[in-house]
Amino acid sequence: MVPLSLSQTGDTVVVRAIQGTGHLAIILGQLGMIIGIKLTVVEKGKESVIVRIGESRYALGAGAASMVLVEFQV
Repeated sequence: MVPLSLSQTGDTVVVRAIQGTGHLAIILGQLGMIIGIKLTVVEKGKESVIVRIGESRYALGAGAASMVLVEFQV
């Protein structure tokens, strides 16, 4: 598992864990970013990661993206 922040544009990953508890975990869960969900990295910048879950797109800051642990899909 690696942090989502290490992914690149076009990668398809599966969320395997969310580090930490509290507000961030709740917000990510409300967005649908839960353990086992597949998402696609739409754009990777220095300070943010834009991901697609289904038909929705979400932007995560670098700090939040580093707390989401993912596994790359081949």
